[in-house]
Amino acid sequence: MERVSLDRTTETVEVEWSAGGVSSYPYIWLRDNCQCEQCYQADLDKRLVLTSELDLDTAPVKAEVQVAGRTLLVVWPDGHRSPYDWQWLRARCFSPQARADRESRWRRKKQLWGAELYSNLPRADFPALLTDDRALYDFLYLLDTIGLVLVQNVPRHVGQFQELANRVAFPKMTFLGAEQMLKIKPVSGNFLQSTAPLGLHTDLAYYNYLPGVQMMHCIKQTEGEGGASEVVDAFNAAYQLKEENPEAFKLLTTVKVNFHRLGNANPKHHMEERHHIISVSDRGEVQKIVCGKHSRDSVLDLPVDQVKPFYQAMRAFDAILSHPKNCIRYKMKEGDMLAFDNLRIVHDRTAFSPAGGRAAPAGRVPGLGRDLLTHARAPGRAGHTGIVRPIHTKHHAYSATGLHRVGSLRLKPISLRSKTYFSALNPFLTVQKLISLRSKPMSRRSKPYFSAFKKRNEI
Repeated sequence: MERVSLDRTTETVEVEWSAGGVSSYPYIWLRDNCQCEQCYQADLDKRLVLTSELDLDTAPVKAEVQVAGRTLLVVWPDGHRSPYDWQWLRARCFSPQARADRESRWRRKKQLWGAELYSNLPRADFPALLTDDRALYDFLYLLDTIGLVLVQNVPRHVGQFQELANRVAFPKMTFLGAEQMLKIKPVSGNFLQSTAPLGLHTDLAYYNYLPGVQMMHCIKQTEGEGGASEVVDAFNAAYQLKEENPEAFKLLTTVKVNFHRLGNANPKHHMEERHHIISVSDRGEVQKIVCGKHSRDSVLDLPVDQVKPFYQAMRAFDAILSHPKNCIRYKMKEGDMLAFDNLRIVHDRTAFSPAGGRAAPAGRVPGLGRDLLTHARAPGRAGHTGIVRPIHTKHHAYSATGLHRVGSLRLKPISLRSKTYFSALNPFLTVQKLISLRSKPMSRRSKPYFSAFKKRNEI
């Protein structure tokens, strides 16, 4: 800094930089962001001043450059002295160019793709992800930009996703627990357990807090035909829809759709949520896709005359999603784990014919929730950041041989000792859902606690 001055007209401190240029900093902003020990806790990078304590009309009595141009010192009417480092100030400049530069850093670039990505599918080595920070950073960076990574050399037994999940963040529970294992059976019933095609969809669309990244782990592949995974970059498809059919795009970005799941088997549950099929930012950029025929509710809150146009819009989007130029079809090999952004990539599993009485096994793990983002600096690369997100774990180990039992469904009443632990694992369950997890009668020991719990929560 060369020199500073007070501008009483604009109520700003004007800073003239040694390299040229002038930056203006409002009085109230400077007081709110004082960097002294009384107002700011450096080790946590947290402000200590309450907004209610701020004098909105305060004005400095003096501002000067100190420490050979490295520090701005502002003195306030009550004698309080506020120091500001020059680099800290420069990074928070209010000029149009500085604000535009910061905005561009928030808008992480997405690499849109279609079927052509199959020939150059992003890959990662599972053992390296567990031990090499650079490999883990590259994996997360690819998930953030491309949205899809094929992880190879994964041990062929249940629980491997936990190893990778724990390298990133904490596991997030679902209403089915931390690990759900399903058997694929060539019979009617739960469509997830059948050999029928699933259709392109978003997982857990009936959640408010959707899983961010899915991990499908292939433990044993079918010996019969079919059973391939299909993945589509729905962001790319949404932009195609916007170009080809603006009215359809507008409908899918403005009408909220009801999604639900009703389960009568243990644990009993009924989950509901509403989402736009295509969610966009205030700049019109596609941010989230939520779709799926199985979880879309029959309730449709639209005037009668808008119902058919809405179906036409859904049909137009579905045609683009399922077009061969946009879809990658890949039959996973044993030891593969396909990781992809669940809020961007819609996925499917094609129909298959079990051979020799064996069904097509695969694994599916919703993971890496988008809501809590933490930047992790890449090893050896200054100025680049990756994304670390909390893990949402649900594992499906598909097998017709019965080798994997449905461990997560063997639930017991929640005891006093386990309540705190369970709540910490899954703060998103309501009291009603918590109660519905009981899969067998309570013991005498747990009844008093449950009664007190019920009374306290007025159930």
